[in-house]
Amino acid sequence: MKTQTFAALSVALLLSALQPAHAEDPAAQYPNKVIRLLVPFPAGGAVDAAARAVAARMSDDWKQPIVVDNKPGASGSIAAAELAHAPKDGYTLMTGVGTNTTILKVLKPTLPFDPMGFTPVSLIATFPNVLVVRPDLPAQNVDELIALAKANPGKYTFASSGYGSPLHLAGELFKIATGTDILHVPFTGSAPATAALLGGHVDMSFDTMPSIWASVQAGKLRALGVVSLQPTPAAPELPALTQRLPEFEVTSWQGILAPAGTPDAIVAKIAAEIRRVVSDPQFAKMMLETGAVMTADTPTEFAAFMAADRAKWEKVIREAGITVE
Repeated sequence: MKTQTFAALSVALLLSALQPAHAEDPAAQYPNKVIRLLVPFPAGGAVDAAARAVAARMSDDWKQPIVVDNKPGASGSIAAAELAHAPKDGYTLMTGVGTNTTILKVLKPTLPFDPMGFTPVSLIATFPNVLVVRPDLPAQNVDELIALAKANPGKYTFASSGYGSPLHLAGELFKIATGTDILHVPFTGSAPATAALLGGHVDMSFDTMPSIWASVQAGKLRALGVVSLQPTPAAPELPALTQRLPEFEVTSWQGILAPAGTPDAIVAKIAAEIRRVVSDPQFAKMMLETGAVMTADTPTEFAAFMAADRAKWEKVIREAGITVE
């Protein structure tokens, strides 16, 4: 009997050894079912459009559906809370932006989850922010705007997509960098903020190129510069405002995040696929026409990027005295 038991055990061990090494490796089989991508904004915006474009390319390559699930509201915390409770298997991902990660961490420290605790996968796009003014404002460039604001403290206004939003913080950073007093007028989103600017109800705003550029091209708004370190390839004629204001650099971004604890091998696989998609010259050119500059990095680089972004905005939030209940 002992001989038979030993023989059976030997056969079992031999068969186990002959199995492919990846038979029970989730990363080797990933993805083999539908992936859900949470987006913290309504459908139709710049972030949603970029997320859908990248997801469609990844889905085609992987032969698996990637369903974009829009979860707007509460400064992005609705989508973030859902990711916080999702399985750590790579089948629920989220489009991360400053609103629902780096800024949210500072503005709402009492949340029941850590917006900076997710697993960074990769950046996918950056969006140059543009300083725009109503056409009849007597300022043809940023120097004239600064002089106008300094000569009339509290008279002029800037619109934003909401209190504590990246567009609000861009305006506050501009005030800090220029020593000006400009009144903040928050709206419930970028679209109503732009409508107020087009209607002449506010004087200026800082918005992403995909949201504002059509109005600039139509002559309905005047662009004074792009809020970045270098001129953007999407509009090379616009001056980079950091040449005049070295501390005033604001670039909106979006990346892909996974739940905390997602296996490194799965994270690496998703990051490699994102890099393949956004590195395609035709795809990058198509997205640039919408104002999105496609980019990709490693999970480690993305983590460092987010940490720096958080530190930057924490300083602005503290200095401007911004609080959110």
